[in-house]
Amino acid sequence: MPHRYRCPVCAIRSRPYWTRAGAQEHGRAHRRRYHGGDHPDGERIVYAPVRRLERGELAAVLIVVALLAVALVQRLV
Repeated sequence: MPHRYRCPVCAIRSRPYWTRAGAQEHGRAHRRRYHGGDHPDGERIVYAPVRRLERGELAAVLIVVALLAVALVQRLV
């Protein structure tokens, strides 16, 4: 499950991290760099739902998988 760090003071949110610990570490680094280690009011770790692939992204993934399958079959023959 992806998570993000949010800082309401800076109005930022981190990139998604696959673990809560990753987002928490991002928050620690952000606090050290921009807030002198202090916790801004309202900062939090939020769940970031996984977005679905768009049509072009899905097509690219399918093409790569198909090419890998063809290469595997050719190697076995």
